[in-house]
Amino acid sequence: MHRLDERKAFILQAVVQDYVATAEPVGSEAVVERYRLRVSSATVRNEMAEMAEMGYLRQPHVSAGRIPSDLGYRYFVEHLMKPVPLSKLLSPQQTSLFAPTNPEVGEVERLLQATCRLLAQVTHYASVATAPETDVVSIRHILLSQPAADKLLLVVVASSGQVEHRLMPVPERLSEQQLALLGRMLQDRYAMRPVRELLNMEPLVVPPEMLPVESVWKLTEQAVQDCIEALSQQQVFLEGLQHILEQPEFRQVERLYPVISLLERPQMLMRLLKRVAASNEVQVIIGEENPLPEMRCCSWVASCYRIGDRVAGTVSVWGPTRMHYEVATSAVRYVANALSHVLTQISVSS
Repeated sequence: MHRLDERKAFILQAVVQDYVATAEPVGSEAVVERYRLRVSSATVRNEMAEMAEMGYLRQPHVSAGRIPSDLGYRYFVEHLMKPVPLSKLLSPQQTSLFAPTNPEVGEVERLLQATCRLLAQVTHYASVATAPETDVVSIRHILLSQPAADKLLLVVVASSGQVEHRLMPVPERLSEQQLALLGRMLQDRYAMRPVRELLNMEPLVVPPEMLPVESVWKLTEQAVQDCIEALSQQQVFLEGLQHILEQPEFRQVERLYPVISLLERPQMLMRLLKRVAASNEVQVIIGEENPLPEMRCCSWVASCYRIGDRVAGTVSVWGPTRMHYEVATSAVRYVANALSHVLTQISVSS
């Protein structure tokens, strides 16, 4: 990537900003007039022609102005864009999503879904987040109660704040001693161990004290395994798809359909999001840089979030390459840091 001189860099920044705002090619006269340059439009036209030869701009039609190429966007992201202050990005009401007193903080799935909604609202792009990976999530508590003679309630609480529960029909009521013993044994067996390690564990030998209610024992242990299996599935959350439909780039069905089809297979997105976990910085993946062919008309801005010092999952926004990268990167960076803070607090206090 060639370093641009001051004038070319200014023109590239102007073209990116105007094209992002209007979705229309930008001409040399418009740049001179809008930014009050003290050079002629012919000079700017020559500069733009040179930048096209260098690969930073392209001309969609012979008589049209210029638009940024993927390389032009890359140069803008790495050398020209400036972060958006938090005060201009989010209102106090929006940042309160991550306050410890917010009820959604206590349930990770709801928090991540709300986080995706917030990102979509702020950026006007689609947003995608992944739930914490199972190798950083352990079981904190297993709680048992018998709300009715023929029902047993199992609640499994993970270190991430995720909760799974099962209401099981049982053939008989347990005594208080049996219920307490079963709860203690499950807690001793599963608590404080990573979810991934607990998958497909061999069943415990039924202790003598529980032989009279062996069927209840087996039902409960199967329910615990069901909860662990559910916690092991890394969920993908998606919000703001309507914003993609609003973009002029996707008004053509042949461009929109492959993207929508991919989003209906969320595990495919994991191939792209896994790249984010390898870096501590916000990642910007532009157009042809995408490893997924369906997404090469799109850009991604993504970051990992952490629980303690370990990568747990990712948050991201995606839209056309004609993206407002300043807003997207600032929003994703803030949300990733806020999620890391609140989920670490949950993990420590659980």
